[in-house]
Amino acid sequence: MIRGLVVLTATAWLVGCASSRSESDIERGRLAVCAALEAWKAKEPAAQLLSRPEPIDFVEELQTTHQLLDYSLVGVDSSDKDVLRYTVTLKLIDKKGKTSTREAVYAVALRSPIAITRDPYY
Repeated sequence: MIRGLVVLTATAWLVGCASSRSESDIERGRLAVCAALEAWKAKEPAAQLLSRPEPIDFVEELQTTHQLLDYSLVGVDSSDKDVLRYTVTLKLIDKKGKTSTREAVYAVALRSPIAITRDPYY
């Protein structure tokens, strides 16, 4: 009886964590995050992202104080019906020349324009 309850609980948890988004949505979000981070890395103005064929609205307050040197996507959480969350490791340099590595989670809303913001709760 206890074993059955454990299996049922584990199954319910897995179903709850299952992706509610299509692979094409996940890929579309990934491409948008990479485009936004590449633009930051290349020191392009955020407004330039809005002129892309698929416009991106990217808000990252670190852009005012840090330059992005490199990044790597670590994972994606696609369980939320409203946004996809991409975990990214950022390699940054501040205005004084000090480098640091930070992990950030970006929430991506697939609308027009695609909205990307750092999720403060992750």
